[in-house]
Amino acid sequence: MIKRLLRAFGVDGSMVRTELSISRCQPGGQLEGTVEVTAGEYPIKVGYVAFTLLANGLDFHTCQVVEGFSLGAGHRRLFDVTYGAPWETPLTMPGVEISLLTELELARAVDRSDQDPVEIDPLPAQQAILDALTELGFHLVESNVERGRLVGLPQTLDFYQEIAFLPGKPYSHRLNRIEVTFVATREKLHVVVEADRRVHPLAERDVCGRFAVDAATLAQTRWPALLDEWLSAI
Repeated sequence: MIKRLLRAFGVDGSMVRTELSISRCQPGGQLEGTVEVTAGEYPIKVGYVAFTLLANGLDFHTCQVVEGFSLGAGHRRLFDVTYGAPWETPLTMPGVEISLLTELELARAVDRSDQDPVEIDPLPAQQAILDALTELGFHLVESNVERGRLVGLPQTLDFYQEIAFLPGKPYSHRLNRIEVTFVATREKLHVVVEADRRVHPLAERDVCGRFAVDAATLAQTRWPALLDEWLSAI
C-alpha cells in the first residue's frame, strides 16, 4: 500500500493511496489495484495519477492510470486501475528489486515520494532456460540491470537485465561464469548467453551466444541438451 501526505501548494491534508490487489505478474502481465485520492481542507484539481515501474530505483515505464479531475474539500474518489507490465520487465531476483511508484500531479507539481515492491515472475520460456541451467549444475549468484542496448535485438527499453551463474561440474574447469539476458516480445523470447571462459591470457575470454525461443515449440525443445551442446562447443 502506498501512502502519501501532501503538505505543499496549499493542499494540506490531501492524500493519495494505492492498494494493489494483484502485485505479482509475469512480463507482459497486469498489476491491478485501487487508487484513492482524498482532498484536505481545500478543493483540489488533480492533473493525473500515473504508475511507474522501477528496477533498483531506475524508472523504466510510466503509464497514466487516472485522468485529471477536481475534488471538493474533504471529499474522496476511488479508481479501479490496471497497469500492464512491459514484456522486457526485469525479473525479481537476488540483486534486482522491482517496485511500483504512484505519481500524483497536483498544482503543477508531481508527488512521487513513496513506492511499493512488486514481484515479477519468469515467463514459461524464461523459466525453461533457468531450469535447464540449474539441471546442468549452474548456480544463480546475482543479477543486475544495466543501461544500454544490445545490437540486433528488438529492445524497446534502454536497459537490460543480466543474470549471473557460477558453473558446477563438468563446466567449472572451462568456465568462470556465464551471464544470461532475456529480451522478451509477445511472439518470442530472445536469449543472450555470455560465457567467461578459463583460457590462456592471449585467448578471447568472453564468448556470446544468441538464440530465440518460440512459445509454440517450447515444450518440444530439450533445453539442457541444447545449452550443453553450445557450452561444450565454445
